[in-house]
Amino acid sequence: MRVSLLPARLLAALRCPDCREPLTFSEAPHQPEGAGAYGVLLCSTHAYPVIDGIPVLREGRVSVQDHMTGREEVVGPSVAELVATVQGARPTEALVDLLAFPPSLPLGLEQLPVLRLPLTRGPGNRAMVAARRKTVRALLATPIAEQTAQDWFELGYLRSRNVNRELYPYFLLRFGQPRYLASLSLGTLLPTDGRPVLDLACGFGHLMHHLSTRANPVPTVGVDRNFFQLWVARRWIAPNADYVCADAAAPLPFDDDAFGAAVCTDAFHLFPNQRACLAELRRCGGFVVIDRVGNGLLEPHDVESELDPAGYVDLLGGAPFRMVGQRELVADYLAGHGPALAQQRPIAEFAEEKWLSIVIDPTERSFTDHPDFATAPHGEGRLGVNPIYRVERRADEVRLLFEFPSTWYAFENADMLAYHSAGIRLSSQEFAAARAGRRDERTDELVRRFVLIGMPQHYARTN
Repeated sequence: MRVSLLPARLLAALRCPDCREPLTFSEAPHQPEGAGAYGVLLCSTHAYPVIDGIPVLREGRVSVQDHMTGREEVVGPSVAELVATVQGARPTEALVDLLAFPPSLPLGLEQLPVLRLPLTRGPGNRAMVAARRKTVRALLATPIAEQTAQDWFELGYLRSRNVNRELYPYFLLRFGQPRYLASLSLGTLLPTDGRPVLDLACGFGHLMHHLSTRANPVPTVGVDRNFFQLWVARRWIAPNADYVCADAAAPLPFDDDAFGAAVCTDAFHLFPNQRACLAELRRCGGFVVIDRVGNGLLEPHDVESELDPAGYVDLLGGAPFRMVGQRELVADYLAGHGPALAQQRPIAEFAEEKWLSIVIDPTERSFTDHPDFATAPHGEGRLGVNPIYRVERRADEVRLLFEFPSTWYAFENADMLAYHSAGIRLSSQEFAAARAGRRDERTDELVRRFVLIGMPQHYARTN
């Protein structure tokens, strides 16, 4: 079987983030059978690895970094080490290097001061890491259809050391969150001129999944600094998209005007160099959506780099824009129509809005009040049971109960209670149809109540 090499359109758009030269792809001498592309991207002075179809255009170590602060949580291999491994006899070991996080210990024993060093250093730690590498190799040998994204969320966030466990529900239960509905609404604005959409800090590709499966799909390229997230997205969440592992703090590794639009969701306010990052987004794709940034006037702060509303406007340098609050976007979404962008509210009115979004449109064509949805965006694509519902089976029926997974998740997403059903009863036959993504007489009701949502087939386990 012919291997899947790096897509030509992606390769043509790539540039070295350091010297800005075009890159050429050199295939690994021992390309794994049936895998994504392995090899090296080369310019006149740099070499970057391509691992299972994902170019890694970074410098230094490719570590797992904290979602908000960028703090190194899991120390990764260096780019030079990955290049050497990819060019060696077993290139898939580079993938294992990036996925085999140090495992957590039962009962949180590694947090006890007396035990921390003995358990997380030396021979014991080396044995645990070797066992985790064996686990990862076994999972990589298992067919994709026999796994789910949830399996890897658990491995990365619940069974690994030094990572934030709250990221497990944050990502797993993303579909249906208020921030996701706001993103779906803004996604209806994206131009469809044949060029792909850039999703910067794409995480696990939730928005990219929707953009690739909706009625008017658009190709997407996802960029994130955390390879683990990109790899899970490529395998189970948005497999038709392209991905690049790169850091938003560096120049973006793409040619000018490579994209029809660029989006950055729930991350831009975390960047320390926001002005430079915005300039890069506008260079790569003139139509830009900065979705969900924190208002620095209001607590709690995700990070101290949050700006006030006027501060974000100052970054735009006079470009045509619309600012809108998340509450307004979600209210319009639930009313069945897109965002109202015909008029810009006075910026001072956003002082009490914690979460803001900004649309930058050089043509100003999107600055209108958008009409009713033909289909609710969260109901497009293949439907599945929203994993925030706990499943209780009885003799002849199934109860689905809405349940927040943690106090922090409930604080962050309290508005979900306003539009999710608190609970619902289905016959066994109706539940079987819902699990399989089959539509029946109750489908419209279940979509309206956010029991059924558009999601990838192998995203979450179902009971």
